[in-house]
Amino acid sequence: MTVFHRLNIAAITRETPDAVAITLHVPEQLRSHYHYTPGQHLTLKALIDGQELRRCYSICSSPQDGVLQIGVKAIPEGRFSGFANTHLKSGDSIDVMVPQGQFGYLPRPGTRGNYLAVAAGSGITPLLSIITTTLQQEPESRFTLIYGNRTSRTVMFREALTDLKNRYAQRFQVLYLFSQENGDSPLLNGRIDSEHLVNIGRTLLDYSAFDRAFVCGPESMMDDVHTALEQAGMTADRIFTERFNTSAGGITASATERVATRFVLVQDGAEQEIEMSAEDDSILDAALRQGADLPYACKGGVCATCKCRVLAGEVEMGINYSLEPDQIEAGFILSCQSRPKGDGVVLDFDV
Repeated sequence: MTVFHRLNIAAITRETPDAVAITLHVPEQLRSHYHYTPGQHLTLKALIDGQELRRCYSICSSPQDGVLQIGVKAIPEGRFSGFANTHLKSGDSIDVMVPQGQFGYLPRPGTRGNYLAVAAGSGITPLLSIITTTLQQEPESRFTLIYGNRTSRTVMFREALTDLKNRYAQRFQVLYLFSQENGDSPLLNGRIDSEHLVNIGRTLLDYSAFDRAFVCGPESMMDDVHTALEQAGMTADRIFTERFNTSAGGITASATERVATRFVLVQDGAEQEIEMSAEDDSILDAALRQGADLPYACKGGVCATCKCRVLAGEVEMGINYSLEPDQIEAGFILSCQSRPKGDGVVLDFDV
């Protein structure tokens, strides 16, 4: 459901020249709404240059600390990320959707686990939450982080990672890779790619010894991580990924090949009939054009904020990086990546 609340910004901390950590103040009456699990994300909404924009950012804090914090790295021509880095300040307020997302890990006290995290750039954000919370709640577990950046100046949350290393010296280690800065070991010079991962696996880490791996970063990096870990003996069901961007497209048929249809959406128990024209790229776009207030964020098949369930009819879905096979089997789709395959489609957004 689309549930936004206006939250005050308690603090903004400059992490790197192009990245900030934003701490949000959650009033007591909203605490239950913003309970989150490590790895989840928040969708922020703001009016920028007269246009409403929404973007999702991973939570980097630990729920154990009673803090709600996200990391935002400015990207080239990124209107929202640029706004967050240059215009937002402590004391401002912003619309924030309740936490969502399925990526992550819920630590279990008493578990003795050996975990691996692999991040590049701002991909560290959800992993920091997972690592911190796991080390706090599983005192017998260990975590290893492989973290890639351009230089040491671009490392987000360097201070927080150092603090974790100091507090959990026997249970947490970090390997920093820099693509534009040479360190003491040639093994750690360069990008996180198949070659570097294989070499690290041969000399420093036994990938097959890890119980789980959590990966977040650019698409090509995550593909390389999957390949290296599986070749080392880690099964795919132990590798968990979170994408923050994708180069893939959605439904690719041109407008001239599409057929105008009608579908019904159910939201907050009420039904609304939507006319979908050949020009509409997706169910979500058609519904938004006709005034429906549906949940969405990335519009790229990544965050699953726009998911809904097909109650009747058939739907064609393009890319999907967020729904699990059992969810698809149960009839869930991403409305930002889907089009009806004819009339008679009914979609439930109250899920």
